[in-house]
Amino acid sequence: MRKLMILGALGAAAYAFARWWRRNRRAGTQFVNRIVNPWLDRRGLITGSRGELALVEHVGRRTGTVRRTPIHPMETADGYRIIVPVGEQSEWARNVLAAGHCRLVIGERVLDLDRPVLETPSEVPGLPGPVCALFEWLGFRYLRLHNAVGAAPAVEEPVGLPVPELEAVPA
Repeated sequence: MRKLMILGALGAAAYAFARWWRRNRRAGTQFVNRIVNPWLDRRGLITGSRGELALVEHVGRRTGTVRRTPIHPMETADGYRIIVPVGEQSEWARNVLAAGHCRLVIGERVLDLDRPVLETPSEVPGLPGPVCALFEWLGFRYLRLHNAVGAAPAVEEPVGLPVPELEAVPA
């Protein structure tokens, strides 16, 4: 009986947190963007993750500065798909959508990606039904990006070599 009560309490806590999350998706993003992300980048934890983590380089919509955001990319037949937990409120996803392109730094490779599309979990093939329903309810989205070269493998350039600059969005 005690285990059942504990499970019920954990379930209620998880439900309460999920409801809170739906109303406050951007809670904690400033801390992550200003402290955690730069720390991960400086320590080399992203480039050393062997593709599990990557950096998306994008141009700020308002500032025009190039930003680097750690993400978890999933390779698709013609590019990559990236989960966006804060959905339409994600600043980096909005930057990529506004610019229409970005760069993905995976380990020592740099890939140019374009044609970004924000998808709902129900549009993602192969996502199990319960996971899809939960992600929909929480407001998660997926950003689908295509290789800039088309369906062929993207042009890869080792990090550290001169790479053409991303163009800033006109003010």
